Amino acid sequence: MERVRVNNNIPLIVDLDHTLINTDLLYESSMAVLKKSPWLIFLFPFWFAKGKGYLKEQLVKRFSIDTRTLPYIQETIDYITERKKQGSLIILATASHKDYAFEVAKHFQTQKNNETIIDNKQNLDFFASSTQTVKNKSINGSLFDDVMASNADYNLSSHNKAQKLVERFGKKQFDYMGDHMRDIPVWEVANLSILVNASDRVIKNTQHLNTLILSRKN
Repeated sequence: MERVRVNNNIPLIVDLDHTLINTDLLYESSMAVLKKSPWLIFLFPFWFAKGKGYLKEQLVKRFSIDTRTLPYIQETIDYITERKKQGSLIILATASHKDYAFEVAKHFQTQKNNETIIDNKQNLDFFASSTQTVKNKSINGSLFDDVMASNADYNLSSHNKAQKLVERFGKKQFDYMGDHMRDIPVWEVANLSILVNASDRVIKNTQHLNTLILSRKN
């Protein structure tokens, strides 16, 4: 791992697909839904025409993920754990549907604190008028202190994600872990760009930024 100066006083924002888990939940849910009901493929264009968020909403109604079997990336988890020990607020921010995102966050909660994120789901939803974070995070047993994700009306990806993060935390006031070219707008406004499963193309296009390459694509 590269040595860079880390500011633990600002939040660490973590992407989900191919960053925390080594798969894509949109792909996984699409394949599962079509395997069960192949005829639904004819509805996909209509769902997508209403927006990617709407498509994800239709899929989440028809397929539940098993968070116990997801292919988590241990190197990512180790880095998050270290940052949390050092006092960073940890936010899961993903383009995946919010129902999937909260299930993943719940997977990383201890039984003692099982109600922390889930029972505050509406309060923590960044679409609400006043977004709050979990209080007393120092005693919170969860790996994540908050969740930001897509819903039927809004796809939290690329420029949309960058905009919402800047609105909430301020430009250059958060670190961001991601893996894809679509994350570049977010890295552009982040304090530290943390690259996971990074391709040569991603590395080349982020050379002008303050980066930490956690892992490279094989």
